[in-house]
Amino acid sequence: MASKIVAPFGTWESEINTELFSKGNCKAITEQLPGHGGFYWIEQSLSGKRELYFKTLTEPAVRWAPNQSVQNSVHEYGGGSFALTREGGVIYSTNEGVYEQSEATATPILLACGEGGTKRFADFDVFKNFIYCVCEVHTKDEVENKLVVIDRFSKRQTTFACGADFYANPRVNKKGTKIVWMEWNHNNMPWDETIIKVANVSEEGNVSSEEVFRSGVGENINYQGPQWVGDEIYLSHDASGYWNIYNTNFFTKEREESNMFYIHKDIGLPLWQFGDRRFSSNGTTMVFFMDQNIYLQRGEAIIDLETEGYNTFSHVSLIDNNMMCCIASGPAKPSTLLRVNFTRRPILTDVIRTSVDDGLINPEDISLPKTIKFKSDGFDVTGYFYAPTNSKYTGEEGVLPPVILLGHGGPTAAANQGIDLRKQYFTSRGFAIYDVNYRGSTGDGSQFRNSLKSKWGVVDRDDMILAAQMLVEKKLVNPDQVCIKGSSAGGYLLLSCIQHSDVFKAAVSLYGVADLIGLVKDTHKFEKGYNITLLGKFPEEIKTYEERSPINHIDKIQCPIAFMHGKEDTVVPVSQSVEMYEKLKARGVTTALMLFENEGHGFRGVDAMKDSVEGTYYFLCKAIGIEPTGTSKMEIVNLK
Repeated sequence: MASKIVAPFGTWESEINTELFSKGNCKAITEQLPGHGGFYWIEQSLSGKRELYFKTLTEPAVRWAPNQSVQNSVHEYGGGSFALTREGGVIYSTNEGVYEQSEATATPILLACGEGGTKRFADFDVFKNFIYCVCEVHTKDEVENKLVVIDRFSKRQTTFACGADFYANPRVNKKGTKIVWMEWNHNNMPWDETIIKVANVSEEGNVSSEEVFRSGVGENINYQGPQWVGDEIYLSHDASGYWNIYNTNFFTKEREESNMFYIHKDIGLPLWQFGDRRFSSNGTTMVFFMDQNIYLQRGEAIIDLETEGYNTFSHVSLIDNNMMCCIASGPAKPSTLLRVNFTRRPILTDVIRTSVDDGLINPEDISLPKTIKFKSDGFDVTGYFYAPTNSKYTGEEGVLPPVILLGHGGPTAAANQGIDLRKQYFTSRGFAIYDVNYRGSTGDGSQFRNSLKSKWGVVDRDDMILAAQMLVEKKLVNPDQVCIKGSSAGGYLLLSCIQHSDVFKAAVSLYGVADLIGLVKDTHKFEKGYNITLLGKFPEEIKTYEERSPINHIDKIQCPIAFMHGKEDTVVPVSQSVEMYEKLKARGVTTALMLFENEGHGFRGVDAMKDSVEGTYYFLCKAIGIEPTGTSKMEIVNLK
């Protein structure tokens, strides 16, 4: 083996470049459902479209919904964009409305018009001639969310649940006689206090006589993900302090619930998008995702399926007693539609579709994460540390690498260990990465998740500062080259961090929040109550908003910082990044601004992804005294 080239950290040449962003099969697989003898999935194409495909184990993939992008923007984040009919067809949504396609070569039929984007549909369930789904109606003055049933033949739409602020998960039982759903009201988010309701369904598709099945209102309990399994309703709730799975026979008088697997781990998720599933059951067999593993339950037996190389899962679906499928990824495994056969040992997995084929990336260039925990106010905080890794280069002896701390968005979300080429872009050039699940993140129980309530910008900030200090104390990173990067809520987090600590030497904010008052006034309906939960009542507690708004503390920022934002962002107004940039520029702080045409909250286009990653690398290098190996379109002002 040839000896490695010794070169300063951050300057290594790497084969993991931004051109790889446009060389895979797709960006990611975002939704999946098994059925009709095969597998359906939506993948985000390299151009940003959401394309629907079907494939059997033996036949090549066939695209459905030709020339259409199968997606929706209910709650602005979408998800739950298609469902299967019993006759072999598909129901799906686009920005134009709801379509039915009977077979891959058939012409799609418009069932419900989107009316220029003012009417949006998501989270479908189909029984015979009827489609049950979430409908979001936008008018000039307000947004209304409701549940509707669409007649597949007459195209008539009938509202069957309204009045609550939000709805999700309408699911009809196998007999077609009952429907269950989830609803909640401001100021709750779908991971806070929710209600599960059940109603009757007639042969004509009419829904009536709704009743409350479970309510967490006033009890601080979150109920989510209801599914029918025969006469039983399966769902997750966190009354124990953790999302566990429970089942109840709805048709018994007592309706007593049973915990399917009591554990101090979360088996649930924050419902940012419709359609995800962390568990699936047929009554005798259940599969579920928990703590980086997929588990099989039969009776009292719980078996770790040990899917080698994969540790991040979503959209879990049981096919039969012997097989399941899901979307999976791992530290060296890209987004993959996976079939798992658990009748054999070792477990047999079939790759139905992968976003990146083997061979595109040299495995020796991939940095594998190491879990590093630390204490913060009595809580165990977890982060994933990625050391600089390159098959051809190594750092200078006795020199520590630069590091980028990552603050995930949400903030009610979590970092995972699925491979991300953006991280590998940096680690293969000689940067370390530390991806932190600060307080408020999901996966570690309700107390950890709820510890951010009213303390956004405080406890998460303290965790990130402690994380940076811990890495320095452990002599894992260069104390003069500690950087921080975050998007959306993570952007707000880093702005708070650099105002309260000098441990960070450079920062990059992607569509981050800077003005909390502007956010609460301008944000969309789904997150209106979120700000109140995280910060306090508005305007009664306006002082809290003012005190925690980075825009009001420009004088405290000395750290070089770059801003990146999409001009079409409907979640965090682009004006927030522009104003921060202009004020810092006027004060002489090293800063930069990149704005992206036709991009919203999150960069979807390949060009935006390339430019933002290259710009981040270029800016951080310049700010911490590293000569970058590449160029960027970014213009830095006040560079010292």
